[in-house]
Amino acid sequence: MLVYWADKNIVCTEALTQSFVLKLHGPDQAATLGIDRYSYKSIKILFKGLLVISTEICSKVAKVRICRRTNLNLYEYEAKQIFANYGIPVPPSVRITGAEEIKTKLSAAIKESKLSFPLTLKCQVLTGGRGKAGGIKFAKDTAEAESIASNLLKLKINDLATQSLLIEPKLDIAQELYLAITLDRNQGCAIFIASAEGGIEIESSHNVVTSAILYPYHSYVTRDLAQALDLKGNALVKVADIANKLYQLFISLDLDLAEINPLIITKSGDVIALDGKIIVNDDALDRQPYFKGWLEKHLDGLTAREQKSKLSGLNLVELKGNIGIICNGAGLTMATMDMVKAFGGEPANFLDAGGGSDQAKTLAALEIVQDNPDVKVILLNILGGITACDEVARALVEFVDRHPKRDIVVRLRGNNQDIAEEILAERSVKLFPNIEDAVKEAVSRSHSLVK
Repeated sequence: MLVYWADKNIVCTEALTQSFVLKLHGPDQAATLGIDRYSYKSIKILFKGLLVISTEICSKVAKVRICRRTNLNLYEYEAKQIFANYGIPVPPSVRITGAEEIKTKLSAAIKESKLSFPLTLKCQVLTGGRGKAGGIKFAKDTAEAESIASNLLKLKINDLATQSLLIEPKLDIAQELYLAITLDRNQGCAIFIASAEGGIEIESSHNVVTSAILYPYHSYVTRDLAQALDLKGNALVKVADIANKLYQLFISLDLDLAEINPLIITKSGDVIALDGKIIVNDDALDRQPYFKGWLEKHLDGLTAREQKSKLSGLNLVELKGNIGIICNGAGLTMATMDMVKAFGGEPANFLDAGGGSDQAKTLAALEIVQDNPDVKVILLNILGGITACDEVARALVEFVDRHPKRDIVVRLRGNNQDIAEEILAERSVKLFPNIEDAVKEAVSRSHSLVK
């Protein structure tokens, strides 16, 4: 869940919202909320919703891996199609996946008067910084468009390959604005975020306006928002109307973020969404038929194992060590990683199985970590609350039967622990009640196996 903290210009994910509050307001609250010192010290929040998993660990890794937001992030062309469905003006466009399509799709669009030169060619990638990376170019004729398309389709931006190009007319821009809706946990509602400075990262704007969207919704909120941007006349009316429509699609589609950047006012007075970004809440996908089957197509930048975990409902980030870590909860996982590092080990991954993991989900987590050839030992640290320890134990039994030679250290405490102990005793699986003992054992085994 994307969360925007208006007073701090910070974006973070819901999984670590509580930890983020602790980071802002100091460690004194940690003990009362059950957050131990390992979890507290490992949290670092960056802009744009990117979370570095354990700064202590990542500082030792040659190339820091970043845990991306887990929600469904749409391509620009997909976001714009949704905007158009809700009546938000977008430029006419065609999308191509190969330079050879310039002569077919583009020529047909020009012949139908849908497009005309000069044109804008934009890489479609699921990352920011596209413009600075050279992912947006302009073409004055078909030959230049074909040459540019050929180069852009080979371009990687932040290590992500360009999947396709969106081609639109180059518009005469009089003014650029920023408009978005996301969630504010402090106020317990969605909020508008707007700025009279568009086309830039909102974090760098000094004129950000935020407006809480209270229930029941009233359209005057968007008029007040447009006035706060010093808009007048037709521009005010049009921007307010677009903001209303943006709210309707935000609510209807269970979004975490709906962003137009920039929302432009052309020299002829039209107001158009020149670029768009939409993030859908993963938990709402099952009740949104529009997005059925989309998740599998939006996993760019993830390794094969990370993709598999994503589709299994698991959160995995792979690192460079040899101790596979599986826990339930982001805080517990990071705390375990920090302890492994503190006792001289090297985590091979961050894997949060989440709350309520059943036998199938736990087994899937074990198999994903098992698949990594760099992993010498698996450290399973589960605190049973919503997750029942006996479900985890049954998954362990099945896993051990499949992989009898796999080194695995288990700490399992909480709900149905007594049943789990009986199940695992039949397979002679040793349980470590103390987390430090479990971590030390995993580190010791990893060192001996390396030798």
